Amino acid sequence: MNRSMVRYLLAKLLLIEAGLLAVPLFVALIYHEHWRVFASLLATMGILTFLGLAGSILKPKNYRIYTKEGMLIVALCWILWSFFGALPFVFSGQIPSLIDAFFEVSSGFTTTGATILSDLAVLSHALLFWRSFTHLIGGMGVLVFALAIMENSKNAHLEVMRAEVPGPVFGKVVSKLKDTAQILYIIYLVMFAIFAAILWVCGMPFFDSLVTAMGGAGTGGFAVYNDSIAHYHSSLITIVVSVGTLIFGVNFNLYYFLLIRKLKVFFGDEELRTYLSIVAAATGLIFLNILHLYGSWSQSLQYSFFEVSTIITTTGFGITDLTKWPLFSQTVLLILMIIGGSAGSTAGGFKVMRSLIVSKITK
Repeated sequence: MNRSMVRYLLAKLLLIEAGLLAVPLFVALIYHEHWRVFASLLATMGILTFLGLAGSILKPKNYRIYTKEGMLIVALCWILWSFFGALPFVFSGQIPSLIDAFFEVSSGFTTTGATILSDLAVLSHALLFWRSFTHLIGGMGVLVFALAIMENSKNAHLEVMRAEVPGPVFGKVVSKLKDTAQILYIIYLVMFAIFAAILWVCGMPFFDSLVTAMGGAGTGGFAVYNDSIAHYHSSLITIVVSVGTLIFGVNFNLYYFLLIRKLKVFFGDEELRTYLSIVAAATGLIFLNILHLYGSWSQSLQYSFFEVSTIITTTGFGITDLTKWPLFSQTVLLILMIIGGSAGSTAGGFKVMRSLIVSKITK
């Protein structure tokens, strides 16, 4: 075990998290937050900076790591980032319990979207932003983000990426792994920016559009209000969110091929065709099953498509009370939640690729 390399990389990762906390600090300045919010963010940044500098001041003699080191770095990174990311909530008193705050932030970084909060109004703008910002960072994987901006460390990037990537197959879109991480993250952030801009143009407040786009891009589903997307009472926003979350459930490698005009690779991808076919079939079935509840074709189709998109990508945005839907529709949504999005996307679940492989083996 190359302990010095594990220590060195984890220290670098803590410094990165300290830098990321500068974003909600800037939000706190814009909204003139209470001094305790500033203090909580600055204190957390100070702790992370101290630990990061202390752990990285001595460089390892041997930079080479193997699978076991990669697995350990990934596991400890998720735990440490969630722990220190929870401190601003605790220090500010907005989530007094460290366990509750740790749950909230780990749910954010892993894009799980579960929450202990019954009322989001207790959070300031800065911490509400940080809560959803964890979705944006964790959507592509915190290690993928870190490797995109860290200096090259021999084979360290390769082993860490292998331990981080959730898909059944690990691959690169270009020869250098760091370049692959950078390309995918640039595509991801550009798509997020476009998503947020479209929501803003559609009438959503600017702050809300950023938070909602982060929840949609990371497919975690943290929202600004307790009633989620239903708060806006807008069919246009509902449709944009539906399409947006669905797009982020597609393998990001395919978007790279689309950019370099390899259209046959994009449209010929079997997983993509299966993913879209599942969405179309599930939307149609649920639409027919709930039509009698709403009496309107457009509203039934809108709700069906929204719930299918947000559930198969494991985003979890809300628009209506699903407990009032027939058992058949609830069962379809449950199956979609298990299947999840495409491998290489920000969506969770079992992944469409694995489902496709299992179905072929069974056949």
